[in-house]
Amino acid sequence: MLRTEPESLANLHHSPEEILRHPGFPSARRAFVDAILGLYENDVFLNRLLIEAGRHVVFMMLICMHARYREDDRSTWPTMGRLKEAMLQFDLSSSRRIEGLVARLVHHRFIQSAPSPLDGRVRILSPLDEMLERDADWLVAHYRPLQILYPEPGYPQILRRDRSFQKAHRSIAWDFAGHGAQILASNPDMMLFMSRDVGMMVLMKLIQTVGAEPEETSVRLSFAEIGERFGATRTHVRVILQDAEKVGLVDLSGNQVTLRRRIWRAFDSFIANSMAGHDLLYKLVAEEANG
Repeated sequence: MLRTEPESLANLHHSPEEILRHPGFPSARRAFVDAILGLYENDVFLNRLLIEAGRHVVFMMLICMHARYREDDRSTWPTMGRLKEAMLQFDLSSSRRIEGLVARLVHHRFIQSAPSPLDGRVRILSPLDEMLERDADWLVAHYRPLQILYPEPGYPQILRRDRSFQKAHRSIAWDFAGHGAQILASNPDMMLFMSRDVGMMVLMKLIQTVGAEPEETSVRLSFAEIGERFGATRTHVRVILQDAEKVGLVDLSGNQVTLRRRIWRAFDSFIANSMAGHDLLYKLVAEEANG
């Protein structure tokens, strides 16, 4: 059963509020943006495959499911049906879209779908090395900002890509999927970008280009160039920003974009909540390993 973060764990990790107050947070924000763009910028294949909230969550849930897989416990089998059930709480993807993404992941050798050794009628979904390597990249990108804020004792197992620690991390993360769903649901401003193909990449590129503290800073952009970096058309980029303008997140004047304070607040809240969650998961895994 999926659950949210219990109150008894509240003192085990750095809270979002503490992270936002940390004097090093602006540096951590820059590190986060640079790390994520470093993974996906100019990689059209990955952007088309993964960079939209529903597709990204399916990718993560598959890895978490398999990390908990026990052949002798049918309730842990990573199957299509169990994946669809887990995705219901996120309200991001239809059954057909989930099936389509899994088919693409199989086609591109990210996962394999094979009959269970115990029941040939059931197909088990298992991540292959390419998928696990991409997941390790993603984890490193998310822990680098935490390493900036809290270098002692730091997060060495993730940063050195310890595969057994990665598996234990993903196994525990499955139990906190409900918490992740709450974070997404509570930040509709970020969901406007996350729910669009390459929407988050467009936002992060804007933030990286502005390179300033959270204030209403303007920058002139080529929508065509940004689209090319992430495998999208200039029209798609413009529509994302026009929709963001309608709800007061940005201002547009030709090719000039102004990020308003509201989107800075939403972005920082998203980062802080994500960092707090990753800090907690790391400490839970380390505690279990020492324990």
